[in-house]
Amino acid sequence: MASTSNRTRRRLHRATALLLAVPLTLPAWAPALAQEGVLEEIIVTTQRRAERLQDVPLSVSAFSGDQLEEMGISDIKAITERTPGFTMGMFNPLQTQLYIRGIGSNEDGAGGDQSVIVFIDDVYGGRSAGFNLDIFDVERVEVLRGPQGTLFGKNVVGGAINIITKKPTEEPEAVLEASAGNMGLFGVRGRVMGPLADTVFGKLAFSHKNRDGYLDNFAENYPNELPDAVDSDDLLDIDSTSVRGHLRWAPNDQWDLNLSATYADYDDKIHTVLADDRGLGAIEQIGVTSRIEYYPTDALTLTSVTSFRNVDGQNDEPVATAAMGLLRASSPGAGGISGIFGDNDSWDESDTFTQELRIAYSGASNWQWVAGLYYSNEQTERTETLGLGLAVPDGAGGSLVAVPKFTGSDWQDNETNSYAIFGDITYSFNDQWSISAGGRQTEERKRIHRIGTPAPVVIPGLSQPSEPWDFVDKAKFDSFTPKFSLNWTPTNDALLYATYSEGFKSGGWQGLSNLRSIANNQFNPEAAEQWEVGAKTEWFDNRLRLNVAWFTTDYTDLQILQLLVPVDAPPDAPGILLTQNAADAKIEGVEIEFTARPHERLLLSGAVATLDTEFSNFFVPTGFRPPVAAPSTSRDGNALRNAPDWAYNLLVRYEHPLANGAMLALQGDYRHKDKVYQDPDVLEVAAVPAYDAVDFRVSYESPGGTYQVTAWMTNAFDEEYFLHNYPAAGGGFATPAPPRHYGATIVWRPVYR
Repeated sequence: MASTSNRTRRRLHRATALLLAVPLTLPAWAPALAQEGVLEEIIVTTQRRAERLQDVPLSVSAFSGDQLEEMGISDIKAITERTPGFTMGMFNPLQTQLYIRGIGSNEDGAGGDQSVIVFIDDVYGGRSAGFNLDIFDVERVEVLRGPQGTLFGKNVVGGAINIITKKPTEEPEAVLEASAGNMGLFGVRGRVMGPLADTVFGKLAFSHKNRDGYLDNFAENYPNELPDAVDSDDLLDIDSTSVRGHLRWAPNDQWDLNLSATYADYDDKIHTVLADDRGLGAIEQIGVTSRIEYYPTDALTLTSVTSFRNVDGQNDEPVATAAMGLLRASSPGAGGISGIFGDNDSWDESDTFTQELRIAYSGASNWQWVAGLYYSNEQTERTETLGLGLAVPDGAGGSLVAVPKFTGSDWQDNETNSYAIFGDITYSFNDQWSISAGGRQTEERKRIHRIGTPAPVVIPGLSQPSEPWDFVDKAKFDSFTPKFSLNWTPTNDALLYATYSEGFKSGGWQGLSNLRSIANNQFNPEAAEQWEVGAKTEWFDNRLRLNVAWFTTDYTDLQILQLLVPVDAPPDAPGILLTQNAADAKIEGVEIEFTARPHERLLLSGAVATLDTEFSNFFVPTGFRPPVAAPSTSRDGNALRNAPDWAYNLLVRYEHPLANGAMLALQGDYRHKDKVYQDPDVLEVAAVPAYDAVDFRVSYESPGGTYQVTAWMTNAFDEEYFLHNYPAAGGGFATPAPPRHYGATIVWRPVYR
């Protein structure tokens, strides 16, 4: 096998070849690029001040609200498909798993945290149950890749997704959209906003989506005697509703006060096992945010962001061994079935209060800076139960319950208080050279109360003898995370930068446990150090935008939730969950993003990313083995989870004006991701294989833009691929992606006069 350094060198050579290919072909593009039409300018606030995306010395992908609508994007999964280094999986609705550059988390305990965080209007959303949301009424989405420990701070060790919603405008606006398609799709969303009084503006936006499932469940009544015919129920359906209200008061040029409230509800049947219960996934979110901005001078901005957020989730999941499911599907009624049956249910509710105060200076001098204070209080209550029984063949084609279903439970009540002071300053030596420095001092205090009732009956490899537990534990974690950047602007169309940044995620306690010793086992914080060198360039009077970044990241004490089996358990034992700090991890990669308008009617955009990741000094814990045979207990050199070697995408959009003033647009969207592993032992049965997906859209916009009709098709070539996978006894449990999905969307924008 080739060494890691050789693999990295080859990937860097391939990435370099791609980089060289673009400038080498620029002369051929020049005549076309010289025609009319420039690229849309995107303004971002990734450094807590408004600035051009091309002026930010960070790896940031930004999507405007118009771009999201043109691409048909309405959820975070679709954004991951079009952002280099960004992947997503979902074990169930309460466990949305976001990974950037191979770093993320699948920990769902009340005392654990995520590594990639979703922010809505600068408000921290820590629980993964709150990540599965409908993206609508959006001004833009910013994806920050790599550690963001200075300005975003709390637990953003892998990256951040900042969703900025639309503010009420001074001019009236209304939009109504309706969609219908195969798989019973029906969706409607809209927005109305405008003045309520001389200095008061309001907005009301809503979204509703309902779609049937696409995965059939062919099992029922297990472990009772099998019927002659089995019914089929669709899994992986969608039923979501979101409402957002917003009031804005701008009494003069110095004050801008905003108050917004959001409600969201999500239900589905997401489970992928063959069982008689379809299960349930349900999430309800309520959020209120107050944002006050005061401008004492043209150069100074004082900002206060106060928020409260409640996320209430429930997941009811049937449990069955892989062997039982396969046997039932292939030969119902033939000789009976033996296997484990039962359910794994969880309830998760969190209340989060955050307060951030910032002061920013951006004047005509050589200095720009921002400083602030941050506080958050998060209270999370989580209950998880595991009910299991054992059935054996009865010799007559049916099954007998050998061990009745028993239930163990684990109740967790965790409170986290987080405090931080942060700042970032940029000094410009001249028009070409500048330097930035920043840092954040964070302290987090956690307190957990945990009550557990172990399984009363022991099944080897799934439960072990243990006393009930009822304990209170406390922990304090603190870290200083600096950031430095050297920036060179040789021309108005180019920025070259070198950045060093650090990130930190606090320690905690894992979720569901079968043993007191594991429930009371505290894992340590994880930390990241990253070097990044990048170039952001524009060519031909802003008709071609090309951004490149090379990075290397060292992780310490990476937190890994893994499924393990005691060494003395039978071969097909399901295993137990254990969170462990992997000693070290190394990540290197190159990312390329481009947008081009070679003709005023033609738009090309895409991205290429290559990753080389590996663990070091990481072993299977003593007394355990992986759920499927692995070649070694050492994980050294194994790839990190959800880290594709290569991922790339390309979008082509052609707009053709019609004689009556209308506009016809044709769009194709291609995406590829290499195979990704879902466990530290890189088990093939639990991997998500490589896949390619293509979407098509055809739009007609009326003269004046009053209405638009779009016919669309996602996964047009009906590619069979997975959204998620995870190891289990005898194999993996995978969640298939939707098949070919098609329909039409009508958008109506009434004209106000």
